[in-house]
Amino acid sequence: MTVPSNVLRAARELLGIKQVTAAEAAGISRRTIQRLEAGELDQRHTSVVLQTYYEKQGIVFVRPAGGQGWGLIDNSQSNKVEERVKDRFADT
Repeated sequence: MTVPSNVLRAARELLGIKQVTAAEAAGISRRTIQRLEAGELDQRHTSVVLQTYYEKQGIVFVRPAGGQGWGLIDNSQSNKVEERVKDRFADT
């Protein structure tokens, strides 16, 4: 199931990433992201590329279930928290 364009946009905004940054990291043009997020472009491959990039940044896409729509979980800070906990208790 391909993530809808409005959910991809929400993921990017949740991460605080600009379109140009996401485009460069995903190897696509900024204009492609603009068109995709505006619903003007329906390219499964491009959506999957962006979804994969956002997942690597810590986003978890929650698929619709039980009559609910898409959801997002931001785990982008979880690795940093784990590292701080490990560092704090490494000397004990």
